[in-house]
This record gives sequence, C-alpha cells and structure tokens, in this order.
Amino acid sequence: MNHRVAKDKISLFGITVVILSSLCFAVVPTAAKTSLDLGSSLFVLLFSRCLIGLFLLTPLMIFQKKSILIPRQYILPILFSSLTSVCLIASTYHAIEFLDIAIVLVIMYSFPLGIAIITYLRGEEQIGLLQWICLIGVILGLALIVSDGTFQGNIYGIGISCICLILMVIFMYYSSRIADEVGSQQFNVHINLWSLTFLTGAYLAFDFSFSIPSSNSGKLALFCNGLFYILSYTLFYIGSKKIGITRASILSSTEPLFATFLALIFLNQYLSFFECVGFGLVLSALYFYERNKA
Repeated sequence: MNHRVAKDKISLFGITVVILSSLCFAVVPTAAKTSLDLGSSLFVLLFSRCLIGLFLLTPLMIFQKKSILIPRQYILPILFSSLTSVCLIASTYHAIEFLDIAIVLVIMYSFPLGIAIITYLRGEEQIGLLQWICLIGVILGLALIVSDGTFQGNIYGIGISCICLILMVIFMYYSSRIADEVGSQQFNVHINLWSLTFLTGAYLAFDFSFSIPSSNSGKLALFCNGLFYILSYTLFYIGSKKIGITRASILSSTEPLFATFLALIFLNQYLSFFECVGFGLVLSALYFYERNKA
C-alpha cells in the first residue's frame, strides 16, 4: 500500500513538472515575437537563447557542486543532439516563412505520435488501442485549436514542417535518454555550449545579421525567450524521467492550450467555436490517456 502511494506521488510529481514545462514553453513564442518586432534579428534571438541558458545553468551547477564534465562516451551523442536542436530551430523558422505559424505548430506537435511509435516498435513501452485513439484525438484537437478549422498552405512549407516534425521526434526521444544518464542540467549545459559553437560557425560562414533591440521591452523579451526556453526543456527532462517519455510527450501537447490562454489574457484574443471544440477534445484525450495508463 505504501509502495502504491509512493508511486502515485512520483507520478503526480512528474505530471506536474511536465505541465509546468509546457506552460514555460508557451511563453517562448510571445517573447520571441515581441523581441523580433522590437528590432532583434533572428540570429541574435537564437544565439541569446543558448547563451542565457549557459549562463543560468553553469553557476547553478557550481553552487550545487555538480560536475560540468561528462563521460567521454556521451560527447558524440550530445554533439548530435546539439546539431539536431540547431537544425530544428532553423527549419522551424524557415517553415514559418512559407506557412502559417498555426499549421507549422500543429504539424510539429504531432511528435508524441512519432515517439509512441518508436517506443512501441522498440518494445520500450506498451500502448493499447485506447491510448492510440487518445493520441490521435490530441492531434486532431490541436489542429482545431491552432488552425481554427481552416487549412491554407503550400507543398514546400508543408514539407519543411514535416522535416521539423522528424527533427522534433529525434531530438525529444534521443535527448531525453541522454539527459536521464548524464543529468538534465549537465545535458542542457553542453547542448547550449555546442549549439553556441555551431551558431558561431554559421555566423562566421554566412555573415548573418546581428541586431539587438534598443528598447528595454525588447531586451526583456529577449531575456524571457532564453529563460523560459531553458526552463521548459529542463523541466521536461525531469518529468519524463519520472513518468516515461511517451506520457511526458503527450502531456507536453498542452503547450498550445497554454499559448491560447496567454493570447486570451495578454492579447485579448477570444476562443472561436473550433478552438473551444479543440480545447475540449485535447483535454478529454489527455484525461482518458492518463486514466488508461494508470
């Protein structure tokens, strides 16, 4: 009985942490958009996000007396994860150039289905029929929320968005396992360090625009973009270690829901009929998924 209670507490803790991760990640698009509108270049936005993460996590690890060094066998996997992360960010912004942000978002947030398929095929997690139905329900609900029941785009933009989806599945599945073994903080420090290295190389090779917002609001948005980004991924790794990568992935689909609430509160954007239906569908699918898992 005590073992059951302890297990339930661990599961509840993991679920709470993953939902907090989604809430943090929901802040990132608003902060990024504000920073770009107030004069930040795309390169500065990406570079500062990694730099802020590095400056926040390194002193924390030193204070906690944790080693920043990692075993040699993890260097290549972390380099791969870092490169995947940079490519994911770059392809996402490229897709947005050709397709509505809403469509790109819903394609990317189909990644729990990809992770579920991988874990099922590898025999790492068992997924029943009801859970598969719930996963599809989450994706359909997100489609209603972010696209408002309409779909307009082009083949090239859809193709780039599908590349984003593949990179998202690879990064979330692969990196979560490395983070489990080396520690989420150590992993994030090295991800940010090597991402900065790759971005610096890209800047020297292609001479990207380097523009910093002149207003305090723009600089604050730039900082919040980096702060909430690193918080979201750190919390996700911690939560996925407690409840499993598949459950963590499906719960992370609440991020667009939080983003919708933030738009309602800060941008005065009210929910349409299709968004309300999608909201209910996602919440119902998550509830039945968790109930069936338990």
